Amino acid sequence: MADAFDGDPVWSWMLHHDGDDPARRRRRLALLFGALLRHSVPKGRVFTTADRQALTIWSPPGDWKLPAPAMLRAAPSIARAAGVRLPRLLGRLGDVEKHHDKQPPEHWYLEFIATASAAQGGGLGAALLRAGLDRFDAAGVPVYLESSNPKNLPFYERHGFEVTGNLPVSSGPEQWTLWRDPQ
Repeated sequence: MADAFDGDPVWSWMLHHDGDDPARRRRRLALLFGALLRHSVPKGRVFTTADRQALTIWSPPGDWKLPAPAMLRAAPSIARAAGVRLPRLLGRLGDVEKHHDKQPPEHWYLEFIATASAAQGGGLGAALLRAGLDRFDAAGVPVYLESSNPKNLPFYERHGFEVTGNLPVSSGPEQWTLWRDPQ
């Protein structure tokens, strides 16, 4: 995941430290995403390609917030990853949570879709996304996501998502909210 999000406008803004070299920035991302995966993998919410070059992380309706015990377990990794940028990271995550709370409750949440940089454009992420969307379409349940990179909006639109607006944020780069009704 760190490789996939290296250079992402929002994640770069949240974690960038003056003087960071690319390897250190990727280590920060790996530490942060590692904490997330330690919570998500045991719950069966992470789907990967066989070669682990792409993954999706999904949350079912009503179960998208990180529970307090999981947050406490992740806190040391999050703090080490963010360093002096911790207030910035927590502020943005708070903005995301506040806006997500306003969405209709019955939806699957695509928390992350990530493809290793060397494999981007090869259809791996699209295949994982399609597999999830097929399940949720069959169940008649919509999907919600936020995008932190404007370059990804056409990808989501090709899969039936509609941009519903800009995520209201207190500072930093824009993010977009997207919704997809079952098809």
